[in-house]
Amino acid sequence: MAASCYFLLGREAQRRGLSTWAYVRVAYTAAALLLLPLPYLFGGGYGGYPLEVYAYLLLMALLPQLVGHTSFNWATRHIPPVLVTLAILFEPVGASLLAYLLFGELPGSQVLLGALILLVGVALAVVGGRR
Repeated sequence: MAASCYFLLGREAQRRGLSTWAYVRVAYTAAALLLLPLPYLFGGGYGGYPLEVYAYLLLMALLPQLVGHTSFNWATRHIPPVLVTLAILFEPVGASLLAYLLFGELPGSQVLLGALILLVGVALAVVGGRR
């Protein structure tokens, strides 16, 4: 529900003239400011980790966030947000595929069944949306 609301708000902001880049700057900055104090509130911190950890964090910020989520925000301008949120459901399916390709981890039968159900459900939503 939160993702759906986020994309509906994003689409409305873009309809009112905010560019995709302006919208994601506001959204990502607000999220960062909201999440920034959480490690300290839960007794953690930001320092003391190996340099490799920070490199992976940077990669996670650049690839999935800037490329992936910004693409989803851009897509809400051109296709219904419902279809965008349905596409987000494929993230675990894509992660399972990458785990197989990169690490040789074969998804379990329940994961494969879930992927099939998702594929059929999204196909029904797309076909139903065209009618």
